[in-house]
Amino acid sequence: MARKTTTRAKIGFSIAAWAVALLLFFPILYAFLTSIKTEPEAIAGFSLIPSGTLENYVTVQTQRDYFKPFMNSVVLSLGSTIIALIIAIPAAWAMAFSPTKRTKDILMWMLSTKMMPAVAVLVPIYLIFRNAGLLDTRIGLTIMLTFINLPIVIWMLYTYFREIPGEILEAARMDGASLWNAWMVHPCG
Repeated sequence: MARKTTTRAKIGFSIAAWAVALLLFFPILYAFLTSIKTEPEAIAGFSLIPSGTLENYVTVQTQRDYFKPFMNSVVLSLGSTIIALIIAIPAAWAMAFSPTKRTKDILMWMLSTKMMPAVAVLVPIYLIFRNAGLLDTRIGLTIMLTFINLPIVIWMLYTYFREIPGEILEAARMDGASLWNAWMVHPCG
């Protein structure tokens, strides 16, 4: 039987949760507030009331081209995520709904690659990328980030797909849906 929670306890838990959230968020807030202060205000000491100037952001953009590294990060993160999902979704779907006797072994092998120190594969990766002309390129880094994250993406999607009742897919097939249509109707698509 479930235990009843009183209104007083709910309020207490809510206050505690807000206090923890504010404590964790405060450094980010303070860094942002300091960024919109003038230099003398920032040096003066602790104050939560900035002058509201964007002068520091203009200075950073004019002295260093901040937009280019920012766009590099966006391109790399989106690119590697999209490529990893394109590869991982069919792989995890196949492992979840058409398992073989080696599926668990493959999943454990993929998970074990995340436990290997990165320095163990540094020289072979360097040699492969040097020979392929991918050193110091966005494409090379996108490929590397995709390969680094692919095992964990497959593992996470596999566990997600295993939660889908097989009866739903069976009912879709009985209604005449193709595998593609059944996948697209599911919330993951």
